[in-house]
Amino acid sequence: MNHPTKYYKNAEDFNNARRILSSYQKTHNIIRKDYLNLLDITRGALQNQKSFNTLYRACIRELFSLIESDLYSLNGLDPYRGYHDYDGFKSKFKKTIKQVFKTWEKEDLQKKYFDQNLEQLFNFLELRDKITHPKSPDDFKDAILDDVDKVAQVFQEYRSLIHKLMDDFFIGINEKPV
Repeated sequence: MNHPTKYYKNAEDFNNARRILSSYQKTHNIIRKDYLNLLDITRGALQNQKSFNTLYRACIRELFSLIESDLYSLNGLDPYRGYHDYDGFKSKFKKTIKQVFKTWEKEDLQKKYFDQNLEQLFNFLELRDKITHPKSPDDFKDAILDDVDKVAQVFQEYRSLIHKLMDDFFIGINEKPV
Protein backbone atom coordinates (compact mmCIF):
# COMPACT_ATOMS: atom_id res chain seq x y z
CA MET A 1 0.00 0.00 0.00
CA ASN A 2 1.32 3.44 -0.93
CA HIS A 3 0.93 6.10 1.78
CA PRO A 4 2.02 9.72 1.45
CA THR A 5 5.29 9.87 3.37
CA LYS A 6 7.91 12.48 4.21
CA TYR A 7 11.32 10.90 3.59
CA TYR A 8 14.48 12.03 5.32
CA LYS A 9 17.94 11.64 3.79
CA ASN A 10 19.68 9.91 6.67
CA ALA A 11 19.15 8.25 10.04
CA GLU A 12 20.07 11.38 11.98
CA ASP A 13 17.43 13.50 10.21
CA PHE A 14 14.87 10.72 10.53
CA ASN A 15 15.52 10.26 14.26
CA ASN A 16 15.29 14.02 14.76
CA ALA A 17 11.91 13.99 12.97
CA ARG A 18 10.73 11.14 15.22
CA ARG A 19 11.70 13.17 18.30
CA ILE A 20 9.92 16.26 16.96
CA LEU A 21 6.81 14.23 16.14
CA SER A 22 6.73 12.64 19.59
CA SER A 23 7.23 15.99 21.34
CA TYR A 24 4.65 17.63 19.08
CA GLN A 25 1.99 15.05 19.90
CA LYS A 26 2.62 15.25 23.66
CA THR A 27 2.69 19.05 23.70
CA HIS A 28 -0.42 19.34 21.54
CA ASN A 29 -2.32 16.94 23.79
CA ILE A 30 -1.37 18.82 26.98
CA ILE A 31 -2.46 22.18 25.57
CA ARG A 32 -5.61 20.67 23.97
CA LYS A 33 -6.73 19.16 27.28
CA ASP A 34 -6.01 22.42 29.11
CA TYR A 35 -7.99 24.27 26.46
CA LEU A 36 -11.01 22.02 26.77
CA ASN A 37 -10.88 22.43 30.54
CA LEU A 38 -10.59 26.20 30.16
CA LEU A 39 -13.68 26.25 27.93
CA ASP A 40 -15.62 24.33 30.59
CA ILE A 41 -14.45 26.63 33.37
CA THR A 42 -15.32 29.67 31.26
CA ARG A 43 -18.85 28.46 30.57
CA GLY A 44 -19.25 27.77 34.30
CA ALA A 45 -18.35 31.36 35.15
CA LEU A 46 -21.20 32.90 33.15
CA GLN A 47 -22.86 34.27 36.30
CA ASN A 48 -19.81 36.36 37.18
CA GLN A 49 -19.22 38.78 34.28
CA LYS A 50 -15.78 39.87 35.46
CA SER A 51 -14.52 36.28 35.72
CA PHE A 52 -16.30 35.30 32.52
CA ASN A 53 -14.60 38.13 30.59
CA THR A 54 -11.18 37.19 31.97
CA LEU A 55 -11.65 33.53 31.13
CA TYR A 56 -12.99 34.32 27.66
CA ARG A 57 -9.87 36.36 26.89
CA ALA A 58 -7.75 33.47 28.21
CA CYS A 59 -9.58 31.13 25.80
CA ILE A 60 -8.62 33.30 22.87
CA ARG A 61 -4.97 33.55 23.92
CA GLU A 62 -4.73 29.82 24.66
CA LEU A 63 -6.18 28.93 21.25
CA PHE A 64 -3.27 30.69 19.58
CA SER A 65 -0.77 29.16 22.00
CA LEU A 66 -1.92 25.75 20.78
CA ILE A 67 -1.76 26.71 17.12
CA GLU A 68 1.64 28.41 17.43
CA SER A 69 3.04 25.36 19.20
CA ASP A 70 1.72 23.15 16.41
CA LEU A 71 3.20 25.41 13.72
CA TYR A 72 6.60 25.28 15.37
CA SER A 73 6.59 21.48 15.44
CA LEU A 74 5.16 21.05 11.96
CA ASN A 75 7.90 23.29 10.59
CA GLY A 76 10.44 21.13 12.42
CA LEU A 77 9.10 18.16 10.45
CA ASP A 78 8.58 19.81 7.07
CA PRO A 79 9.48 23.51 6.91
CA TYR A 80 8.19 25.74 4.16
CA ARG A 81 10.75 27.50 1.98
CA GLY A 82 12.29 30.42 3.87
CA TYR A 83 10.72 29.39 7.20
CA HIS A 84 11.67 31.42 10.23
CA ASP A 85 9.95 31.10 13.59
CA TYR A 86 9.66 34.89 13.80
CA ASP A 87 7.52 35.12 10.66
CA GLY A 88 4.14 36.77 11.24
CA PHE A 89 1.35 34.46 12.34
CA LYS A 90 -0.87 34.77 9.25
CA SER A 91 1.93 34.11 6.80
CA LYS A 92 3.42 31.33 8.91
CA PHE A 93 0.03 29.67 9.38
CA LYS A 94 -0.83 29.70 5.68
CA LYS A 95 2.61 28.59 4.49
CA THR A 96 2.96 25.87 7.13
CA ILE A 97 -0.46 24.36 6.52
CA LYS A 98 0.01 24.49 2.75
CA GLN A 99 3.44 22.84 3.03
CA VAL A 100 2.53 19.95 5.31
CA PHE A 101 -0.78 19.25 3.61
CA LYS A 102 1.01 19.17 0.26
CA THR A 103 3.70 16.80 1.55
CA TRP A 104 1.10 14.39 2.95
CA GLU A 105 -1.09 14.82 -0.14
CA LYS A 106 -4.05 16.38 1.64
CA GLU A 107 -4.30 19.66 -0.27
CA ASP A 108 -8.07 19.25 -0.65
CA LEU A 109 -8.49 19.38 3.15
CA GLN A 110 -6.23 22.42 3.39
CA LYS A 111 -8.15 24.25 0.65
CA LYS A 112 -11.50 23.43 2.26
CA TYR A 113 -10.29 24.71 5.64
CA PHE A 114 -8.92 27.91 4.09
CA ASP A 115 -12.15 28.50 2.15
CA GLN A 116 -14.48 27.85 5.08
CA ASN A 117 -12.57 28.63 8.28
CA LEU A 118 -9.54 30.83 7.76
CA GLU A 119 -11.38 34.15 7.93
CA GLN A 120 -12.96 33.33 11.29
CA LEU A 121 -9.61 32.15 12.69
CA PHE A 122 -7.97 35.38 11.57
CA ASN A 123 -10.83 37.41 13.10
CA PHE A 124 -9.98 35.84 16.44
CA LEU A 125 -6.31 36.56 15.79
CA GLU A 126 -7.17 40.26 15.51
CA LEU A 127 -9.11 40.03 18.77
CA ARG A 128 -6.19 38.20 20.40
CA ASP A 129 -3.85 40.95 19.27
CA LYS A 130 -6.15 43.63 20.72
CA ILE A 131 -6.42 41.97 24.13
CA THR A 132 -2.74 41.04 24.24
CA HIS A 133 -1.53 44.50 23.18
CA PRO A 134 -4.43 46.82 24.16
CA LYS A 135 -4.32 50.43 23.05
CA SER A 136 -7.44 51.55 24.92
CA PRO A 137 -10.25 50.24 27.13
CA ASP A 138 -12.31 49.88 23.95
CA ASP A 139 -10.17 46.85 23.08
CA PHE A 140 -12.08 44.95 25.77
CA LYS A 141 -15.77 44.13 25.77
CA ASP A 142 -18.14 42.16 27.90
CA ALA A 143 -18.31 38.63 26.55
CA ILE A 144 -21.45 36.56 26.21
CA LEU A 145 -21.88 32.82 25.95
CA ASP A 146 -22.21 33.07 22.16
CA ASP A 147 -18.66 34.54 22.06
CA VAL A 148 -17.29 31.50 23.90
CA ASP A 149 -19.23 29.19 21.60
CA LYS A 150 -17.70 30.92 18.57
CA VAL A 151 -14.12 30.58 19.82
CA ALA A 152 -14.87 26.96 20.75
CA GLN A 153 -16.10 26.37 17.19
CA VAL A 154 -12.91 27.85 15.73
CA PHE A 155 -10.96 25.51 18.01
CA GLN A 156 -13.02 22.49 16.91
CA GLU A 157 -12.54 23.30 13.24
CA TYR A 158 -8.78 23.65 13.72
CA ARG A 159 -8.67 20.48 15.82
CA SER A 160 -10.50 18.58 13.09
CA LEU A 161 -8.03 19.86 10.49
CA ILE A 162 -5.06 18.64 12.53
CA HIS A 163 -6.68 15.26 13.21
CA LYS A 164 -7.25 14.79 9.48
CA LEU A 165 -3.63 15.68 8.81
CA MET A 166 -2.43 13.10 11.33
CA ASP A 167 -4.51 10.30 9.76
CA ASP A 168 -2.12 8.25 7.60
CA PHE A 169 0.81 10.47 8.59
CA PHE A 170 4.04 8.64 7.81
CA ILE A 171 7.73 9.45 7.85
CA GLY A 172 10.51 7.36 6.36
CA ILE A 173 14.18 7.25 5.48
CA ASN A 174 15.80 6.96 2.07
CA GLU A 175 12.50 6.38 0.23
CA LYS A 176 11.51 3.53 2.60
CA PRO A 177 8.48 3.99 4.88
CA VAL A 178 9.05 3.05 8.50
